[in-house]
Amino acid sequence: MTIRGIAFPFRKGSTSFPVKVEDNDVIRDNITRILQTMKGDRVMRPTSGSNTWAFVFENTGSVLNARMDHEVRRAIAVGEPRANVLNVGVSEEEREDGGRNVIVHLVYMARLDIQELQVSFSQPTGG
Repeated sequence: MTIRGIAFPFRKGSTSFPVKVEDNDVIRDNITRILQTMKGDRVMRPTSGSNTWAFVFENTGSVLNARMDHEVRRAIAVGEPRANVLNVGVSEEEREDGGRNVIVHLVYMARLDIQELQVSFSQPTGG
């Protein structure tokens, strides 16, 4: 059975219709959407999304990694049950403007294929 959907983020194809994706690309786009949507932002779907944005302001270290790992696994289990999370890694990088980016490195299995995904969360700069 082929999974079909519309690419995320939405973009116009050569025929002015949205770009379509299939199979593993649909699952990858769903995971990206789930992680980048704050929990509670979707109307009538209070459990949709994740709290990963809140961790951008947390102190770094093993506690942040463990909390981020737990939240990513929880959000994907609820929102995209076709994906089985194998590994979650968290790193961060300082930006020139004084802010930082928290980067989630995700390895998951979908449709018997091992996939990798990287999602970045940027801390806004103050002022």
